[in-house]
Amino acid sequence: MILYTTVPQEVIFPEEAESKQMVIDIKEGQLMVEQVSNQEFRVVRLISSDPFAYLNDNYTPGKMISLF
Repeated sequence: MILYTTVPQEVIFPEEAESKQMVIDIKEGQLMVEQVSNQEFRVVRLISSDPFAYLNDNYTPGKMISLF
C-alpha cells in the first residue's frame, strides 16, 4: 500500500509506546506539538496548505507555546 500524504508516518501508524506528541487544529491547518511540561508545548511541525501560515513566527518548529 502506498500513501501519498504530508502526514508523518508516526501519526498514521502510531507506535505502542506512549508519545508526548499531539496534533492541534488551528485556523491555518494543524500543529504537531510535543508536551514539555504541564502547560508548555514545543512546536514540532506545521501541517497546512496555506503558504502564509509558514511565515508566521508562532508556528516555527522549536517555538514554545502555552495552550492554557
